[in-house]
Amino acid sequence: MFLIMVFKGGENLKYIKCIACVLGICALFSACNFQFSSSIDDLISPISPIGDNADIKTALDEYVQNGYDLKTPTYGKHITSYTFFDIDGDGEKEAIAFYEPSDDLGTIDMAVIKKRDDAFEVIENIKGMGKDIHSLDFIDVNGSGNKELVVCWDVIRNSSSHEMCVYEVKKKKDKISLSEIGESITVNNYIAVDINNDSVDELLVFKLGNGSSSYAGAEACSYLYGKLRILGETKLDSHISSYNELKVEEIENDYNRVYADAISSSGSSMLTEIVYWSDAYGTIISPFYSYSSGRTKDTARNVMITSRDINSDGIIEVPNDKKLSSLPIQISCIDWKVYKKSILIHTDYTLCSVSDRYTVIIPDKYIDKISVGYDEKTRIMSVSSKDSRIEAFRIVPVLKATYDKRKFEGYTTVLDDSGYYYLAKTGDNPDIDITIKDLKTYIKSI
Repeated sequence: MFLIMVFKGGENLKYIKCIACVLGICALFSACNFQFSSSIDDLISPISPIGDNADIKTALDEYVQNGYDLKTPTYGKHITSYTFFDIDGDGEKEAIAFYEPSDDLGTIDMAVIKKRDDAFEVIENIKGMGKDIHSLDFIDVNGSGNKELVVCWDVIRNSSSHEMCVYEVKKKKDKISLSEIGESITVNNYIAVDINNDSVDELLVFKLGNGSSSYAGAEACSYLYGKLRILGETKLDSHISSYNELKVEEIENDYNRVYADAISSSGSSMLTEIVYWSDAYGTIISPFYSYSSGRTKDTARNVMITSRDINSDGIIEVPNDKKLSSLPIQISCIDWKVYKKSILIHTDYTLCSVSDRYTVIIPDKYIDKISVGYDEKTRIMSVSSKDSRIEAFRIVPVLKATYDKRKFEGYTTVLDDSGYYYLAKTGDNPDIDITIKDLKTYIKSI
């Protein structure tokens, strides 16, 4: 059916534009067989599968005949109701779904749905632990070449601690089953890392404490040969609320190190635990944790920023507070340090705007010579010579959606990150020689 309309006069041009938009939207939503990829390996569907994948929902409907509510993981890469992943290595992706049965409220199940011939069916169902699902991941932790399912269940909704279970995929002829390796482990966060150089990833898990009287620490968990073994453990500072970011640093001819950035119990400061394997002790260690005080002090700071490779040298630096006179409250000065031979060694200083999500290196020779200003309305950070008051440079973040080149004449884009342009302008300062080219190297988003 065709719709023919005739408009007279230029004033009706707006109606033509409206119709064009409607037709465009109709064309967009008439397409079938959507799938969204979260990574190269993993394919994640929308909340309700459409097209060929609509039968996945039908298969779950038939399996849970009394009704259910779909549940979505709240953390990690896989945060949609249906996750597609080839768990049995046959080249075809299965669908994994979490749901709360209507006839067993307050519980949660995990279903594996596979296409057999021309129809989908639930081929495995796992009774979960607790009331909600925190995260789902796929990691080869037993050296088999196939990836296991690492699932964190929430016994209590919105809890900081989760029950981590590792499920091994077993295939016999056309049947798939999931078998839990060992028992569940209560964790706040975890990361896959080959901690002891055996060429197989372990799960390094981090546990929360509650003040000085409760245990907080890390455990290196091995699932080699289908058995759970604790290879080593170390105590950690218990005065934190969560480990919000974990990073692995691969060290040539040495053991990998894990940097665990933690938020304090007060929520107003951070610290970094560095954890790695020690042959001398035959376990994992955290070199800055004090067993006498129960605290980790050397890596604690007030600035809310995580460890990272700040100067692009391939080595992770840990941020420490650096006192600088007359800093605006919106700007922090950071002393970045690397871990070498059991001590922290200074590498760089930066000025950091946490609210504007960037940090910029200030060369050591200038750090005690600068004066820093910040305009809360324009969000411009300016750096001048403390003595002459001559401006060396200024930086301003601008939303791409509102960027107007005419309003920022004389500025140069020094960083293009996500939805922002970071613009800079340099002044003629004889005491502080920092160029636009330098700033493009010095600035990083956080």
